[in-house]
Amino acid sequence: MIVVLYVIAALIGISLGLIGAGGAIVAVPAFVYIGGIPATLASGYALFVIAIATLVGAIQYLRKGLVDWRSVMAFGVTTLTSISVIRKFVVPLLPPDIDMALMLAFAGVLMMAGTAMIRITPVPHTGEPPHILRLTALGLVIGIVSGFLGVGGGFLMTPALVLWAKLDMKKAVGTSLVLISANGLAGSLADLSASVTYDWPFLLMFTALTTIGVFIGTVLSHRIDGQKLKKGFGWFVVTLGVAVMLRELLY
Repeated sequence: MIVVLYVIAALIGISLGLIGAGGAIVAVPAFVYIGGIPATLASGYALFVIAIATLVGAIQYLRKGLVDWRSVMAFGVTTLTSISVIRKFVVPLLPPDIDMALMLAFAGVLMMAGTAMIRITPVPHTGEPPHILRLTALGLVIGIVSGFLGVGGGFLMTPALVLWAKLDMKKAVGTSLVLISANGLAGSLADLSASVTYDWPFLLMFTALTTIGVFIGTVLSHRIDGQKLKKGFGWFVVTLGVAVMLRELLY
């Protein structure tokens, strides 16, 4: 089964490189159902993998000046605080039998994320001033969801940065990557400070293969239109969400 997980790691990276999505939302079910890892630990693993893998893309956008630091601060204050508090103080207190509830919640997030990918529509710029308070409030929501479920939250961040921070799409993606990487790192550090034990040989290999996949996906993105693939991947994510829900309810 570990070989299957390593193949999935590479595919997750390729997906991230091609369409900028498909990280934690695929990693968590793989860790839980194929690796037999408890949901609370799987979410921590996913945060670590996403932190490192998205850092590759974030650095590229940083070099091009495609990161809006005001939005990073607006999102980051509440997101990083909430995710750190949840991973360090709340998750260790969760009972062992909470896995089913967490995976059902994760199934809902999968279906939401998949729907967001399917409904790709251009967002008009209205000329209104940035809604910093809305970004800060959404940052709190994303931090809570990321803290419990280990998702990056990019499917919520990027549209919000376009709508409320008034960023163009490239800058929104670059800013989102910086935030996702920071969130993952904050969550992992909180886990480690709470004495959570990671299987480092496995996790580092999984992360390395994911990062290699990101480079492959980035190269392929010059030949393949990632946006065309995004809708198909969205349907896959919705289907995965339904499968996770049925798995938890029927077995």
